[in-house]
Amino acid sequence: MTEPAHGLDIEVQELAEALGSLTSRGKAAIFGICGRALAPLLEQVEQRSGGRWTVPDLALALDLIEAFATGSAEAADHSELRARLDLAVSDDEHPWSTYAQDALICVDAGLAAASVGDRPKGMLIHFALEPLMAVMQDRDADLIRIYGNRYWRREIIKDPAMATALGILRRSIAKVSQAASVDSREFGELVSEAAVLRPADP
Repeated sequence: MTEPAHGLDIEVQELAEALGSLTSRGKAAIFGICGRALAPLLEQVEQRSGGRWTVPDLALALDLIEAFATGSAEAADHSELRARLDLAVSDDEHPWSTYAQDALICVDAGLAAASVGDRPKGMLIHFALEPLMAVMQDRDADLIRIYGNRYWRREIIKDPAMATALGILRRSIAKVSQAASVDSREFGELVSEAAVLRPADP
């Protein structure tokens, strides 16, 4: 287990390196799991915006990623769908849009893994942790003011919620790395476990 002194940046780097060694289906599985786990944040943004901010292609994108990750579909050209999602990501007019962007970046990375001739960068896994980080940074604003962000990034991995999230990502990557693809049941179980990535009250 990583020593707490290493801090969040090293933890994310190690996750990115582990993710980088996965097959395309493995990468699609991890980013698909994260995207599906964070999807309720998008629903909250839609509700809070009174329906003005919507991502109608979300369900389709998540289904395509899962189909590829579980081996029931082959890599395809998802450029048009990714372009539509990119427009949603770039719309930062809504006060909760950061959470939505984090979720959509995970979805886009999953689609990249499921696309012909594309491979998402492992460091994009950072965005799966960002909603939790943002809530914790807000909560710990006084601590950060006193001790600085570097101290906070070192200490935050001791927080039970962050430690659990990091542990789930590590275990998910390890589990996915052991098989050519996961089946639908395994995918669903990993999504349930990844619910810890979602802040309780963003």
